[in-house]
Amino acid sequence: MLSKLERLWRGVRWTILGRQSTLGEQEKSSGARRRAMIFSLAASLMIWLMLSLSENYHLSVEYMTCVSQAEEISSPCVSGMHEDSALVQPLPEAIRATLYGPGLNLLVQRFRARYWNSPITFDSDQGVVNTQLLLRIPEEVSIESIIPERIDFQKEAKSELLVPIESRIRFVPQPPHFFVGKPQLDPDSVWVSGPVSVMNQLLSWPTKPDTVVATGDSVRFQIDLADSLAGLVSLRTNNTTVIRSSPQFTEGQREQVRVEIEGIPNANSVVQLDPESVTITYQIPLSRFLEAQQSQLIRAVISYSEIYDDTTGRVEPTVEYPEEFMLRQVTVSPERLRYFINIGSQ
Repeated sequence: MLSKLERLWRGVRWTILGRQSTLGEQEKSSGARRRAMIFSLAASLMIWLMLSLSENYHLSVEYMTCVSQAEEISSPCVSGMHEDSALVQPLPEAIRATLYGPGLNLLVQRFRARYWNSPITFDSDQGVVNTQLLLRIPEEVSIESIIPERIDFQKEAKSELLVPIESRIRFVPQPPHFFVGKPQLDPDSVWVSGPVSVMNQLLSWPTKPDTVVATGDSVRFQIDLADSLAGLVSLRTNNTTVIRSSPQFTEGQREQVRVEIEGIPNANSVVQLDPESVTITYQIPLSRFLEAQQSQLIRAVISYSEIYDDTTGRVEPTVEYPEEFMLRQVTVSPERLRYFINIGSQ
């Protein structure tokens, strides 16, 4: 029985390993098979890759221009420009093209556009130029689409204008701090130079949008100016400093404030409110608290015309106060009052 098993094992080993019988010979044979397998896979991959890259594909490629790196339109980015002239239309920061051709050529084009080629420069003396002529494309590759298709180098006289800076910052209060007054900008204006047709329509120059939260008695920070006309105009300064006061507030309250009715047409008209007095609650700067508590200038008012036009039987009083008190979050309790009019006396 044992001899039969030995003969069977030798037959299997002969089939798999041939005449090699030692452990070392088996390991050598296994290593050779692995190397052969790896070589076969690599060769297959290379053949597949070569066949695939020889086929035609579509590929989008972005070619950067010198405008993306230049702070203003000038030589050597754009040749033929004089100090007293400016372009009417902005130049593109990039030219985007959809190419069609062999895969290998397309990969080379993308690599060159991203890592090798220098940014595209312009010649303003060309007038109107077809952007395809600015790209170095081999004959095997065709351009399916390109943006922009043309570039117009129309020029006109350049002018310079001093315009105010417009804040586009949203100020958010964070109790107990509230913003007061208008934001101060330093500088509050900027010199802008560009084509006359653009300068004639320019009234101000905005900052970039931002949101600022009140966290102390004042805020002070630097913000960049918007670049909405980048490539068409140039600015002497690109940022400004924003300063705004945000003092600490406290809650104030005035009780039993009698509601006044304004605009009664004649002395015979009688209007009665229910209730006749309200409680006014507000936030006020600490420095103004005592003055406001003693002042008689914080009033609750209802217009007679509002009562006359009302159809609900209830009206809302309005709080009036001096602007220098800088009240915030003003509320009235109760919010709506009933009223009664002596019709017979009108």
